[in-house]
Amino acid sequence: MEEIRKILESMKPGVDFSAQNHMIDDHILESMDVMMLVAELNDAFDVEITLPYIRPENFQSIDTIYDMIQRIEEED
Repeated sequence: MEEIRKILESMKPGVDFSAQNHMIDDHILESMDVMMLVAELNDAFDVEITLPYIRPENFQSIDTIYDMIQRIEEED
């Protein structure tokens, strides 16, 4: 989860991502941010986050992002 936090902080410095539970709902992450984040996560975790996973509920917090990556890895 530390790697996810580092990626997020590099994209949006100054945001305390550890305390965020509604990043999409609170407009901390917008659609372009999510697309950039998906590309970064694909590279960092050697996964392919495809359209079925690109849903707001998967990008609300570090925990939901981590859970999504775990599900993708389990499917491979």
